[in-house]
Amino acid sequence: MSKTGKIVLWVVVIVVVAGGIWWWYAASNPSTSSPAMTENTPVGTSTTAGNAGSGSSTALASGNSDTSLNSNLSQIDGQMSGFNSDSASMNQGLNDQPVQQQQF
Repeated sequence: MSKTGKIVLWVVVIVVVAGGIWWWYAASNPSTSSPAMTENTPVGTSTTAGNAGSGSSTALASGNSDTSLNSNLSQIDGQMSGFNSDSASMNQGLNDQPVQQQQF
């Protein structure tokens, strides 16, 4: 085996061992991981949990009254229209056709 091959092999082994040690340490010490959000909010209010899509998530109203069901449906409709808009943007980007390049 060549000298550079041995060096590359040792670097790979060191990286794998360091990653394994880091994973083992993180798994055995849950107190060092990021704290879970334990915010108490009343049902039916919005919370900011850092949702990747909209920046905030809204809690659905509990109960089975007409007003709570209508509120839930309007929130879901708003989220679905946002998803449809995102989907249309992604489809447009994926279906984009290449343009002939010209030299000047």
